[in-house]
Amino acid sequence: MDGGAVRRTRRALAIRGAALLLSLLGFAGLQPPTGADAANTSPYGFSIWGYQTRVTASGVKWARLQRDWFTIETSPGVYDFTGLDQDVARANAAGVHISVPLQDAPGFRKTQVCNGVNLFPGPAEMSAFAGVVAARYNGNNGHGYVDSFEIGNEEYDGYWGGTWANTLPCRAANYYGPVLKAGYLAVKAKSPTALVGMFGMWWVNTPHVQGYMTWLYQNGYGSYMDFANFHYYTGGDPAVTSGSTPSYPLEWQTIRAVQAAFNGVKPIWCTEVGWAVNSNGQPGPIVSPALQSQYLHYVLDNSRTSGVVQRVFIYMISDTGSDGMNIYPPTGPLPSYSMLQSYMAQYPAWGASPPPTPTPTPAPTPTPAPTPTPAPTPTPTAAPTPTPTSMPTPTPTSMPTPTPAPTHGATPAPTPTASTHGPTAGPSTNPRPGASGNPTALKPSAVAGPLGSGTHPAEVVGDGPLAGLKILGIVPTVIGSGGMLLILWVALGTLFWVVLRVLTMVSLARRRRAAGI
Repeated sequence: MDGGAVRRTRRALAIRGAALLLSLLGFAGLQPPTGADAANTSPYGFSIWGYQTRVTASGVKWARLQRDWFTIETSPGVYDFTGLDQDVARANAAGVHISVPLQDAPGFRKTQVCNGVNLFPGPAEMSAFAGVVAARYNGNNGHGYVDSFEIGNEEYDGYWGGTWANTLPCRAANYYGPVLKAGYLAVKAKSPTALVGMFGMWWVNTPHVQGYMTWLYQNGYGSYMDFANFHYYTGGDPAVTSGSTPSYPLEWQTIRAVQAAFNGVKPIWCTEVGWAVNSNGQPGPIVSPALQSQYLHYVLDNSRTSGVVQRVFIYMISDTGSDGMNIYPPTGPLPSYSMLQSYMAQYPAWGASPPPTPTPTPAPTPTPAPTPTPAPTPTPTAAPTPTPTSMPTPTPTSMPTPTPAPTHGATPAPTPTASTHGPTAGPSTNPRPGASGNPTALKPSAVAGPLGSGTHPAEVVGDGPLAGLKILGIVPTVIGSGGMLLILWVALGTLFWVVLRVLTMVSLARRRRAAGI
């Protein structure tokens, strides 16, 4: 091979290598994020009404964007996506991942009736709406990409019927299971890479959480969620269990115990948690800013070290300060905001945290039978802070059954005070301390009453014989996509250099032989 041929070969290889490298980089940059990408990103999020500029400034990389279904589908088959389009565009531009709860259907889509009230959409209604939204935001139709959908917000767990006898049958899982399945399948058909989770369980009541999750898994609906989901609002110390009101760790332990009993372990997210520091939209318990920060720090610590809780969304942050739980009001950031900034800097990811030994929680049996209340398991460091008295804690004596009107017993509870927590005015279907905005889950004639909120873990499964390779899964989380692209660039550059070097040496050897050297 003469010198000219060698030079031509070098140029051809260099051009092809550069083209290949640019193609790979372009592919990596242009493809929408996938569900796998979403699972490896930051564990910190905010639950908000409409995208807030302060989310971008905070550095938090998840936003739970709430927009009521009834404000989108204004009449049968007529949709107005203006607000959600703007939210998704702003979040995508900021590099913030999105979870969208498909919540609060319009009255003409509520086909499931309980206690004489049209409460919930049916499977067909959810399937149609979920399919429309998922197709719009699958990253291929010009409207951006949504990483995650939740089938409902709190409405399946937030009805108050005036008495516990009227209320408990309408919080039964049989109303929700078929809707979850229909929504899951519809989203996956239109946006296969998106995650799909269950609604955020709202009632912070251990027997209820255990019974509800057990019914879903017993009846085969545990397969139709990529993550379990709960909200945690007690107004008090999250480290303390008081009667049937669980501590924060006991709630996710209860959910995980049900999953483990049915071999259906999935990630657990807490998509709303917060404490009010003033009464703006929050007539429930009020805490000091310092205590709010302390409680949120505990939740983050417990989640991070749990090996179970995958993601936490704080309720809330706002540009306008219109809610008593806002951690950055117009007067300036609260201690909670400063704490969050420091915490994210110290723990940018949770994947490398070793799972602790969980506190044992009574596991439910796989057969439909009354479930005993798990024994309270307060964290050893829990302070003896009393639980707020404004939340009722009835204890159902049986788990929901598959019939439309399951029978429950409940201990008498004081008449609760109603509260609303959302951007729209009007009767609240979800009245309770720290509610997260369900302004039309019930018709205006419904009697207001309180509830509690729920759970928030993440998936951890046995690593098996390949546990030693776990570090490979941590690398992308630690160094980020930019680091991975740099590594790819260096690796390909090294490969091309080696190829060219070999060709040069071969050419030189041939010339020497031809010259008789």
